Amino acid sequence: MKKVLWCIPFLFVLSACGSSEVKQIVLENTDGRAHVDEALLFTREQLQAEEMLLSPVVRDEKGELVACQADDMDGDGKWDEFAFVYSLEPGQKAVLSLEWVEPEDYPQFASRTNIRYGKMYAPGDIRELKTDVHGKYNLARDEGYPYQMDGIAWENDKMGFRHYFDGRNCRDVFGKRVSDMVLDTVGIRPEGIPGDTYHVLAGWGRDIMSAANSFGLGGLALQTQDSLVRLGVTIDKTVDNVDSTRYALIAEGPVRSVFDLDFYGWEVPGGKIDVKETVTIWAGKFGYENKVRTSALPDSTYLVTGIVSNFNDMPYEKKQFGDYTAMMTHDKQTYNKEWYMGMALIIPNNNLAETFDAPKDSADIIKTWCARLKPDMDSLYHFNAYAAWELTDSKFSDREYFFSLIGDYADKMNRPYKVILK
Repeated sequence: MKKVLWCIPFLFVLSACGSSEVKQIVLENTDGRAHVDEALLFTREQLQAEEMLLSPVVRDEKGELVACQADDMDGDGKWDEFAFVYSLEPGQKAVLSLEWVEPEDYPQFASRTNIRYGKMYAPGDIRELKTDVHGKYNLARDEGYPYQMDGIAWENDKMGFRHYFDGRNCRDVFGKRVSDMVLDTVGIRPEGIPGDTYHVLAGWGRDIMSAANSFGLGGLALQTQDSLVRLGVTIDKTVDNVDSTRYALIAEGPVRSVFDLDFYGWEVPGGKIDVKETVTIWAGKFGYENKVRTSALPDSTYLVTGIVSNFNDMPYEKKQFGDYTAMMTHDKQTYNKEWYMGMALIIPNNNLAETFDAPKDSADIIKTWCARLKPDMDSLYHFNAYAAWELTDSKFSDREYFFSLIGDYADKMNRPYKVILK
């Protein structure tokens, strides 16, 4: 008897397999459109490999390995989740074979995702760290500034993004002109210290978004009855409004990379709250996923995200696609209004309360199109953030082309693959 499991954004149809591990994954695209690089994620339990010491790999119908990864999400030394991406034409079905290999024999695949957190210990000694913490006082500023690219940077074969780990907590965008992973070496001056090398157009691309006094694309704030409270502080402050902030790399691989950000003791009207963000970037898409969990919020306050709009003169576009709502902007939203860039958020309807504009001046966060969020039944907030640049693809100079891409992403979230495990 088959067991049917709905798991947004994937539909799993699990067949009974007795006590043995899964041998095949059958995928079917029941949508009327091609799906390219559709993300697929399975747990140990779903693959019936709870006691398995080996790691899974997958082969297509020609017997060729599909780029994949088995990730240890909780640090106990055993894989917990199995991830890969796969493309199917309309109505196409694929029967993929699972094999089980020793972890030390796991195949190497070309990387289509990357996370970089570099920190300087001395000139010429910038180290990539898997975890780091900073406290409330003496935030890094000016001379001896240690953070490569100001904090965590993540990329795939389409775009790049970063989070300012120095207390500002703004979310920024790197426009890419190449599919290679490039951010490991960005933000390092010739003398071996962190520096702004990325506001000049290079062969790989550049930092393109002007964040102004906002939280950028997909940052966080708290809405009270009369204000927006920034998560963190501006560059002129050396004392944070968060007691302690922690970064942790969770997984990094050829098809997806994941990291956590924990904010302990965010000072807001009515008390302090804790926030945990999990950021996931998959290969092949112009954006990333964000999952947020908080401690109890003070009464009459709401978590907020949004899109910076300081260089946006064109109308916003807000549209519902089944179970999701897309917030989209498109204009010359880059530094000095040089190039067209589209930015968007896709938010599950059960996480979106309303949209509104932040003040244009004289406020903690300004010039931002905001989304007031609400938790789902599991007390989680979900949203995906996207950006696309005309120098990545000249088609992105066309407003309707970008909006069509975002609408296509949202539509396909409502029409995932049918999956059978055998």
